[in-house]
Amino acid sequence: MSETPKSGSSTEADELRRLRKLLLGDRVVYLDALYRRIEDPDERTEDVAEVLPGAMETVIADPVTQPKLERPLVETIRGAIQRDTESFAEALFPVLGPAIRRAVADALKSLVERINAAIEHSFTVKGLRWRLEAARSGVPFAQIVLRETMLYAIQEVFLIQPESGLVFAKARRTDTLALDEDAFSAMLTAIQAFIQDSLQVPEGDKLRGAELGDRTLWVINGPQAVLACIVIGTPPHQARDELMSGLESIHARFGDELDGSPDQLSDRMGIEAQLEAMLLGEVAEDKKRSGNRRAFLMWGAAGLLLLALLGWGSWTAWQLHRQETAIASLFESEPGYLLTAHDYRGDELHFYGLRDPLSRTPEAVLSDAGRTADGMIFSFQPYQSLYPEIVLQRLRQALGGEGLTLELEGDTLVVTGSLDAARRTALEQLPGLHPLVASVDLSRAGLDGEAAAALARRELNAPPAVTITAVEDRLVVSGTDAAWYAAVSGNTGPIGGWALDYSPMRDVLARRMENLGNAVNGNEITFERLFQMTTASRSGLNRLAEQLSDLLELSRALEVPVTVRLVGFADGRGDAVRNREIALGRAEAVREELGRRGIELSRLTVAPGTWQSGRPDPSLRKVVLRVLREPAP
Repeated sequence: MSETPKSGSSTEADELRRLRKLLLGDRVVYLDALYRRIEDPDERTEDVAEVLPGAMETVIADPVTQPKLERPLVETIRGAIQRDTESFAEALFPVLGPAIRRAVADALKSLVERINAAIEHSFTVKGLRWRLEAARSGVPFAQIVLRETMLYAIQEVFLIQPESGLVFAKARRTDTLALDEDAFSAMLTAIQAFIQDSLQVPEGDKLRGAELGDRTLWVINGPQAVLACIVIGTPPHQARDELMSGLESIHARFGDELDGSPDQLSDRMGIEAQLEAMLLGEVAEDKKRSGNRRAFLMWGAAGLLLLALLGWGSWTAWQLHRQETAIASLFESEPGYLLTAHDYRGDELHFYGLRDPLSRTPEAVLSDAGRTADGMIFSFQPYQSLYPEIVLQRLRQALGGEGLTLELEGDTLVVTGSLDAARRTALEQLPGLHPLVASVDLSRAGLDGEAAAALARRELNAPPAVTITAVEDRLVVSGTDAAWYAAVSGNTGPIGGWALDYSPMRDVLARRMENLGNAVNGNEITFERLFQMTTASRSGLNRLAEQLSDLLELSRALEVPVTVRLVGFADGRGDAVRNREIALGRAEAVREELGRRGIELSRLTVAPGTWQSGRPDPSLRKVVLRVLREPAP
C-alpha cells in the first residue's frame, strides 16, 4: 500500500517533462543555461566585463553623457583617496614622478626659449630699437620681442558669461602683461551693447572681432559662454576653428555649471587648463634662424672677450694673492709679530696685527727677504711677545749691566755673570711674575763685593755690632756679638758667590773670653760671719754675674769648655769637719746668688778650700772663683 503514491508521483513528473518537451522542444536546454547564467554571479561578472569596454568608449565619445558619468566616478575616487591615501600614493608613485619631471622639463624649455628669444635680439640694432620702444611705450621688452618674432600668438584668453559679463576663468602667456579681467569684460559687454543699439544689429548677431592697435580681439560665441582672445600677428583660419572646438569641449564638459555663478564652478582648474591649451602661436623660422646666427656671432665675440678679461683678471688676482700670501708668511714666521688680518684696499696691501717693539721693523723683515715696503700699509699695535729670544732680550735691557748672560732652559732662567743687589732682587722676584719663568737659577751668578756683603747681612740677619767686608774672594766677618756668632758660624756660604770667613770675629771673641776669664778668675766674695756676705761683696755680685754670663756665652759660641769653681773657706775655728761644712755652705750660698742672677747652675761647681789648723784667721771667711778650661762634671 505504501508504494502506490510514489508510483503516482513519478508518473505525474514524467508526464510534465513530456509536456514541456512537446511545448518547448529544443529551447529547454537554452532556458536551463539562461537560468544558470542569471543565478551564477561569476557568469554575470564575465558578461559585464565583455560589454563594459565598449560601453565606456560610447560614453566617452558622447559629450553629453560623459560629464554625467564623470561626476560619480570623480566622487568615488575622491572618497577612496580620503579613506586610504597611502595606497593611492603608492599606486601613483611610478606615474607621478615621470609626469612631474616632464612638466618641469616642459616649463624649463619654455622659459629657455623665452630667454633665448630676448637674448638673441639684445645686442642687435633691431634689439636696441625694440628696447627703446619698450622704454617709450612701457610694454615689456619680452612682449615686444614676442610680437616681432612670431607669425602670430594668442596672448590672453577669457571665458565670459554673456548675460552678466562675469569672467569664469582666464589664461595668458607668462611673457605678456596681464589685463584687468573685470575691466576687459565690462569693456567687451559695453562694446557689444553699443554695436547692437547704435547699428540696430539683431539680437542673435554677436561681435566676432575687433582691431585694437597692433592686436586683434577675437570673440568666439557659444550658447552659455563667450571666448574672448587677444591675438597678435596674422593667425591662420585653423586657429579660430581650434578655439571654437575648445569652447565646444568646455560646453560639453561644464555646460550645466555655466549658467550659474563663476564661484560655483566645480573644476575651475580644469577650465583654466583647457584655456591654456588655447594659447596658440607660431614663430617665424626665418627670423629665428637669422637672429640665431647674429646672436651666435655676437655672443661668440662677447664670450671670447669675456674669457680674455676673466683670464687676465684671474692671473692678476693670482699674482696679487701669491704676493700677499708670501709676505704674510714672512711676518707669521718672524719672532715678535702676531698677524691677525691682511687684505688689499685699492692698490695698497694692508697688514694688521701686533708687534713687539723689540722685534725687527717691517722694513727690515722685507729687506732681508729681498722685498720693499712700497704700496704696503702696516697697522701693528704694540705688545710683549713671549718668544724666548725676545723675552731674554727684554730681561737683559731691564737688568742692564755688562757681563751678564741669560738663558732659558725649559721654564728655568739660568743666570751667569756678576750681579749687584738690585738686579739679584729683581731676578729673585721674577718667578710667578713672568709666564715663561717658573724658577731662577742663580748658582752660576756672582755678586760684586758690596752687593754680596749686603746680601750676607740680610741672609744672616747681622746685628749692628757685626761688620761684613769683601776681601779678595771672601766675605770677612768681624764683631763682638757672641750669640749671633754661635747661631750663624756654621754657615760658611757661598752667598752671592762669596765664601764667609769668620776667623777675625773668632779671634776677637777668643781674646775677649780670655780677658773675661782672667777678670773673673781669683775674685773673692767675703763673709762677715757664717753665711752672711759683706756689704761690698754683695754689691759686687751683679757685676760679677755679668762677667760670668759673657764668659759662658763666649765659651758656647767658641765651643771652648769653661767651668767656674766656687771654692769656699772657713776662719779655722773649730774642728776640720765644722770648717769644711762652713766652707761648702758659703760656696753654695754664692752659687745660689749667681743662679738668681741668670748664671747656669750647671756651669758652677762648689768645693771646699784647704783647711789649716792653728790660730783663727777672719780673712779666710770667703769664697774664691776659679775659671777652669774643662767641661762641667
